[in-house]
Amino acid sequence: MKTKVAVLLIILAMTTSAMALGDLSIGPFFGMNIPIANKDAKSGSMSGFQAKFSPITFVAGGLHFQSRNFGDPSKEFFYGSDTKDGGKISSIGFDLYLGKTSGVGPNFYFIGSVGSYKWKRDNQSDISKTSYSFGPGLEIVLPVKIGIEGRALLEIVPTGEKGSWKNFVWFIGANYHFGLGIL
Repeated sequence: MKTKVAVLLIILAMTTSAMALGDLSIGPFFGMNIPIANKDAKSGSMSGFQAKFSPITFVAGGLHFQSRNFGDPSKEFFYGSDTKDGGKISSIGFDLYLGKTSGVGPNFYFIGSVGSYKWKRDNQSDISKTSYSFGPGLEIVLPVKIGIEGRALLEIVPTGEKGSWKNFVWFIGANYHFGLGIL
């Protein structure tokens, strides 16, 4: 009987440790949206919210919501200038992280994202496209389960006309981690 209890306790201890490897984090972020190859907009601010699940230390998946503003571009003519509405973008997407994605201390990773891209401007029809983005990220997780994160992403939005809009997006955020694995 003592042997069965000891084996059961060992199995329970191993199961708890294996389940503790998962890390779920959520948090807001704020940054800038800078158009690279898009003359219809100027730089603007962005904010959003993200959730990330890391079942093991080197791979994670996540979801994000972003809301961005573009600055108003203007064109110079012989008779003066004309200003258009830069518009607002909303994006919901899926993220894949590769690299050190969880654990206390510095976590450096690469991220790739696919998302929906909706661009709304005054006096123009709304644009809905699929967006792709990729780039590096760094999160420093403190022992109190709070992480400070920064990312720099290149976003590509194919226009379907042998072209694409490109944006450089950077942001800083804070995440709360619900599990950090074995410390």
